[in-house]
Amino acid sequence: MKAIFKLFILNFLALALLPSCSDDDQSNSEQNDPISGNISPVGSFSVEATNNENELLVKWTNPSNRDVDMVELSYRDVEASLSRATDFSPGHIIIQVERDVTQEYLLKVPYFATYEVSAVAISKAGKRSVPESRIMMPYHEKVDEPELKLPEMLDRAHSYMTSVIGYYFGKSSRSCWRGNYPYDGKGYWDGDALVWGQGGGLSAFVAMRDATKESEVENIYGAMDDMMFKGIQYFCQLDRGILAYSCYPAAGNERFYDDNVWIGLDMVDWYTETKEMRYLTQAKVVWRYLIDHGWDETCGGGVHWRELNEHTTSKHSCSTGPTAVMGCKMYLATQEQEYLDWAIKCYDYMLDVLQDKSDHLFYDNVRPNKDDPNLPGDLEKNKYSYNSGQPLQAACLLYKITGEQKYLDEAYAIAESCHKKWFMPYRSK
Repeated sequence: MKAIFKLFILNFLALALLPSCSDDDQSNSEQNDPISGNISPVGSFSVEATNNENELLVKWTNPSNRDVDMVELSYRDVEASLSRATDFSPGHIIIQVERDVTQEYLLKVPYFATYEVSAVAISKAGKRSVPESRIMMPYHEKVDEPELKLPEMLDRAHSYMTSVIGYYFGKSSRSCWRGNYPYDGKGYWDGDALVWGQGGGLSAFVAMRDATKESEVENIYGAMDDMMFKGIQYFCQLDRGILAYSCYPAAGNERFYDDNVWIGLDMVDWYTETKEMRYLTQAKVVWRYLIDHGWDETCGGGVHWRELNEHTTSKHSCSTGPTAVMGCKMYLATQEQEYLDWAIKCYDYMLDVLQDKSDHLFYDNVRPNKDDPNLPGDLEKNKYSYNSGQPLQAACLLYKITGEQKYLDEAYAIAESCHKKWFMPYRSK
């Protein structure tokens, strides 16, 4: 009888404890996944043209947040402010979703145009994620389309750039440039290009931004500013306490000073065109990286080629020459003397250490002196066109800034030798 009584007491206590355990689990669940917390953006966002006119296929993966409730798709005609007769308002579509589910939506747009399509995840508490966006045009047979009245070469550039963006830009979960077309599904980071390729795409875009000013297509490129900036910023990484652009969009990857200076040049040009401070801020990030970490007294000065995962010991024309150009452009943008002083210092190093005085062209790099590493030693005497092109541009800019004839004379001498070595008469048929 006592045993039965004990079992009764134990069962009673167990039943009494169950609600308490249940409440604790619910409380912990709410703490781990608070409904008032931030919501992650959608992943693997892409927009593709289908084979049907005025139709775009939108794909994405819902965030893993437990309180994700819906995804808002929106689209707008980025050319609407140019010449559209209709007053077209941006479209919005709300879709109920479940977390971690890959979805797609067939978006019908009202007419053929260049559209920006965005996706925002929304939580049950109404919190909105940062948007993911892509620029895309639907399929369209070019009939009865009013022709753009662009100058011939600008028209060619616009046609080419439109195709390049269509085939290479924004094809992965990051709004950046892909390395190859067609994509074979291989390679790191969903096939996205290394930062060297990202910089090349950015240079083309910034050049088009400048070339299309006051043209019929100016707003098309202006509407892409945010996406292009977001794409390149994936590669700006803090590593070992130093902020700079890495080969891949994660810390721990190698970083190259020449890759960074090309992006820095684009940023200062972008700032000059738009006066948006975010571009000048990034140009200054690159500048500090070059001067504080790229330049040292090895080989008597000059800018290193590679930082991570170990410093190179040689000094290269491909990094020192563009740094001189960037110093000139930063001075023109800010009128701060430091930039001009460094531009002259880099330019003088190129002439004193890396130039072949017999033809005014430039060697590839110099290694440290075996007896004293702070003196220049053996030269790598290969000559490449880009290694002479940047000192030539620096000479032109220094003449523009200072008016000193010596810079113009040197520019003429470099240009003449470049023409003799790398140019040939050619006329297309």
